[in-house]
Amino acid sequence: MEKFLALSQEKQQTIIQAAMQCFGKYGYDKASVNDIAVAAHISKASIFQYFGSKKQLYVFLLEHCMKTVMPAFDQRALDGEKDLLDRILLSSRIKTAVLTAHPYMPQFLSSVWEEASPEVGELLETMKQEAGRFRSDMVLREGDAEKFKDPADASAVYQMLLLMAEGYTARYRNAPSFDFDLVMQDFEKNVAILKKNFYKKEYL
Repeated sequence: MEKFLALSQEKQQTIIQAAMQCFGKYGYDKASVNDIAVAAHISKASIFQYFGSKKQLYVFLLEHCMKTVMPAFDQRALDGEKDLLDRILLSSRIKTAVLTAHPYMPQFLSSVWEEASPEVGELLETMKQEAGRFRSDMVLREGDAEKFKDPADASAVYQMLLLMAEGYTARYRNAPSFDFDLVMQDFEKNVAILKKNFYKKEYL
């Protein structure tokens, strides 16, 4: 890893982008080190010198994504939103801005959620649990349920929105590009529908 970090930022980004594109397109098992090396314009041996193995490269990419995405969330701004659904919209806009700035990430991250390779299965399950806890801690607040006609619906609506987000991810799994503006417009429309149907009138 030290040899990789000694490279210029431009060279590092070229390798990261090539690896994410290959894993995103082919999945963990079918993406070969040779494919990644060719896409990055380096030798296959260099990949092993930098990362040691394909799995370690995959782990590095996962950590790179987490270090890029998670710090972008402005907890103070999120805390300033007193409404659960508005908080979810804000967090979605923040994530969208990050992914728009790093166009090589979306396809890779969408492939991660569908990855079934046993070689990285345990690793991904742990990562998904950590991401779920981070997401819940980031947006859920005590008292969020009081705006709902039936407070018990708050948890169900939150889960519906998570499933909706997974659906958007699946839709763009093999797409050559992501139209984030279109996704956010659709997401905002659906959140408005949920608010209209589940919130008490005085909170609309």
